[in-house]
Amino acid sequence: MEGLRAGIKNELLLMIYRKKTLMFFIVSAFIPLLLMLLFQALHPILGIVAVGSTYPVQMLGICTTFLIPLFMFLEISELFPQEVSSRTLKLTLLKPITRLGAYTAKFLALGFAIGGLLFLLGIVSTLCSILFGTIHMGNVGIISLIKAYTAAFLSMCSLAALFVFIAQFFRSTGGFLMFSIFVFAGGKAVPYFISGFSSFSIISYTNGYSLWLSHAISAGRLATTTLFLLSGLLLFLSVGYFFFDRKEV
Repeated sequence: MEGLRAGIKNELLLMIYRKKTLMFFIVSAFIPLLLMLLFQALHPILGIVAVGSTYPVQMLGICTTFLIPLFMFLEISELFPQEVSSRTLKLTLLKPITRLGAYTAKFLALGFAIGGLLFLLGIVSTLCSILFGTIHMGNVGIISLIKAYTAAFLSMCSLAALFVFIAQFFRSTGGFLMFSIFVFAGGKAVPYFISGFSSFSIISYTNGYSLWLSHAISAGRLATTTLFLLSGLLLFLSVGYFFFDRKEV
């Protein structure tokens, strides 16, 4: 346990020292502010609805579709292909930590970073709504936001497990990034051509949080969706470790 804790701390520190990580957190904080100012400026001209009680959910949709997946791809490329190509993974494994511990520490650090982005996004977008006095801060509103962001965290972690698995086949960060973007874009486009594909694709569940905001969705479907995401998370993490354990460094 001490080795795992030290491994997570080490991976988090490496993330913090990367400029791209800091840049993504800064962008995540400014996107809700900039869009809020844009909506307010265009409201008198075009009649675009100003920032309202659904603003944190709107920002969640934008970031889980674009910002967080891109952040995820960049961080995974640094955690796996980059460390293999630069041979720094060998140095990591020389420490008193097993391959399973190193692999788990990398994924948990990635999970903490994704959770941090979502938390920052939720706080800033909610504050934007409060400052403009258009959000209802009752128990139902707060609970709905918590459910939406928790569901988004699960879907993002499942998506991360999928691309951690894919990363095990690459030694080049550029190759992994190009392939990941292609797979992600393809996964978003295929459901428009093949009906029913989205039900079996983790990529299609980046906006799965919306199910938790609808009163028309049954508890059974919510449970099925949650089990599907958890199963995908465990499956791709396990298969990813299988290849990571056999990787020559």
